[in-house]
Amino acid sequence: MTPAEESILGAALLSGGECLTGVTITERDFSTVAGGALFDLIKNITDAGGHADLITVSQSIQEMTADEKRGFPTPGRLNELFNRGGSGVAVPFHAEIVAKDAARRRLISAGQWLVQYGTEGMDVDVLVDKTLEAVQGAVSGVSTTVEAIGATLADTINSFGEPVTYQETPWDSINHLIQGWRPGGLYIIGARPSVGKTIAGLQAAIRLAVSGPVAFISLEMSEVELQKRMISYDVKIDIGHITRNNLTDDDLTRMAPAIQRWEAMPLYVDKTHGAKFSDISRHVWSVKRQHGLAAVVVDYLQLMEPSDPKKNEYQTVTENSRKLKLLAQQLDVPVIALSQLNRSSEQRDGKVPQLSDLRASGGVEQDADVVILLHRDLMKAPHEIELIVAKNRHGTTGSADMDFCGHYSEIRDRYQAA
Repeated sequence: MTPAEESILGAALLSGGECLTGVTITERDFSTVAGGALFDLIKNITDAGGHADLITVSQSIQEMTADEKRGFPTPGRLNELFNRGGSGVAVPFHAEIVAKDAARRRLISAGQWLVQYGTEGMDVDVLVDKTLEAVQGAVSGVSTTVEAIGATLADTINSFGEPVTYQETPWDSINHLIQGWRPGGLYIIGARPSVGKTIAGLQAAIRLAVSGPVAFISLEMSEVELQKRMISYDVKIDIGHITRNNLTDDDLTRMAPAIQRWEAMPLYVDKTHGAKFSDISRHVWSVKRQHGLAAVVVDYLQLMEPSDPKKNEYQTVTENSRKLKLLAQQLDVPVIALSQLNRSSEQRDGKVPQLSDLRASGGVEQDADVVILLHRDLMKAPHEIELIVAKNRHGTTGSADMDFCGHYSEIRDRYQAA
């Protein structure tokens, strides 16, 4: 355990954990398992509203099983850390030292990994992606330069004369409400099963691909299924003809001139089912590195696998929602994530969905810049659909009544001609 780590842990025991408020390091930043385990225990106690002093921490360890205790410092070591505890004022400075030391260790480990797998002949593209991921993970949490808010004020004022860059959605009625897809924004399109969220997501991706490369993560449909819907939407061929391999001569005639355009479309589909966020991130960064990137579409949020199998659905969706928002900010492109809604709306008069119907996590509502909910009465009016802008961080909310042309895999503005 390094002197900076000992100082932080000792100060935490002296202050009952209060000195750790605002500290951004985690247990993985400590050089020993015992140091990381102790830090995590102190944080858990304080996060739960407790006082993590020497007595309460010692008691918590004492109540553990013999196997669990092996990961923690001995009672004698706890007393030693307590007696060596530094000032709580110095903890942020010592935490920065710990974070940089941890990043250095992880970078060295990443370098050793690179040498090993590079020598063994791993595919270069895979090696690059894994190296970027390892380096990004290594330096996460390291402090950056701190500037006062006024330091960049001139740049902000100068930007007032520049137009805000939005990319239009396929629907004028929705553009009127949200202006379009904003770079760095997280957009959630929520619906119950079979209402049309995949159609909405694919339609949005095809429109965005006009502006540049789009990374599409399909966790529900195969690439072939998406291609069939793309063809149906683009040249207005009944999806039933396509899925049943019952194309007419007229269908084939209309398809022919569009094939070259489809082959050149910069829409890159990741077909990995049950992908974790790390898999999705790898695909997105690969598209950006090889082709550039205009947007990301994920279909759909609740099918993303947990980073830790011990996490429940609520924790998984909350974590993945936050990571998608951070990904949008890092890449400065819109990220559109489709989401299932729970059954609550079906018990409500009119069955109109609300923000609270987002399945599994309130974190989705919190992270999203815009939430668009799809509402369609499958029994009474299957060809009508309402797009409800239930949250809009940068503007107004509202709704638009539109036509659902399922046979063409399309959601269409009500006034739009066929």
